[in-house]
Amino acid sequence: MAGEQDRQRALKIIREHMKPDQRIFVGVIAPINPRIETPEEVRDQTLDAAKYIPLEQLGTTDDCGFSPFSDDTSTTRETAFAKIRVRVLGTALASEALA
Repeated sequence: MAGEQDRQRALKIIREHMKPDQRIFVGVIAPINPRIETPEEVRDQTLDAAKYIPLEQLGTTDDCGFSPFSDDTSTTRETAFAKIRVRVLGTALASEALA
């Protein structure tokens, strides 16, 4: 979802097809993009997703993971951990805003 061009459309499709027993993890981090997102950006994306997905079913994640493909090592370990840290902080901010 972090790289999705039309997030609203995608979230509507998820809402339409999700089942009550499913946990929906939305991507709020773009692992391939070297820019490190801010906690506030993650918060805003999470709050946006919460308009479509019930809180008890909503989770956050990165778009695809940080494992290198083939010989691609363009995402450094430091960048990966910084992005993970931002996801945790931004998700906590969203949780506080939704409380």
